[in-house]
Amino acid sequence: MNILLGASVALICAGMVVVNLSRGTYPMAAILALVVLILVLDLVAALRLQRLPVSINLVLCLIGAAIVLGIWLIGPETGFYAFPAVIGAFLVSRGLFPLVFSLIFCGGVVSMTLFSGGDWPFAMRLFFALSLCLAFLWYAAIRIDEAQNQLVSGCIRDPLTGCFNRRHLEAVTEIEDLSDAALILFDLDDFKSVNDNLGHPTGDYVLKAVTMLVQQELGPGDLLFRLGGEEFLVLRPCGDLASARALAEQCRAQLEGSGILKMRKITATFSCAAITGQADLMPALCRADVMLLRAKRDGRNRVA
Repeated sequence: MNILLGASVALICAGMVVVNLSRGTYPMAAILALVVLILVLDLVAALRLQRLPVSINLVLCLIGAAIVLGIWLIGPETGFYAFPAVIGAFLVSRGLFPLVFSLIFCGGVVSMTLFSGGDWPFAMRLFFALSLCLAFLWYAAIRIDEAQNQLVSGCIRDPLTGCFNRRHLEAVTEIEDLSDAALILFDLDDFKSVNDNLGHPTGDYVLKAVTMLVQQELGPGDLLFRLGGEEFLVLRPCGDLASARALAEQCRAQLEGSGILKMRKITATFSCAAITGQADLMPALCRADVMLLRAKRDGRNRVA
């Protein structure tokens, strides 16, 4: 909950409570006072960094009910408050709720406008204006979600291969229980010669092809990371050392027989390590790295 926005809405609603009390529209004043009370409770919880006692969606529903009630008690002009309510729904809520709320709410506003004596031309103008506003808001919400997803993806994925990056690896180790996990570390053999002799575009093609091939072998819960250059890591959150070795051998064999490049064979050297707890990722990664270097010295294209 945005504290400044919530405080502003609470103050405005408090002012409207005073106005409706002075007019004698006590039902309207009562529901607005309830909105103010809920907002104050939520603001106190937000300041204390606690979970909100009343959901924002319920607050929106109460505000919508107050506007529809205001059309009946005060007059059709109260329907103009529907515009900030619809805009606010898309600002403070996510998912399908803003759209569903806005459709039901706008239907209620137009219906109450007609029921309370508003003329058809006014009701239709209000309907079309709200519909146009809702269409623009829904379009904007879709584009914002797309941009946010792209931003998140760009922060946690390697732009060349689409694998997760080191930043996401750190995040996963902080939030996941790795007490029964294992990791596979692998490095492409003689990859520098691919870049030097065949060019970096060919090297990029190899990295992407290797990524696609390995991902086809992974299980539903396995995560593939590019640590840098030609070095990759597979994290198995639920897997023992034996299953990790079996997967590594399967990936090694697939790479060896893949024929990614016609002019030379692409292979990789693998090492595996078990993770005994959340805090043990780096020691396990270090053990795997030592075993990987040893396997490289012993001839490459093998699983250590």
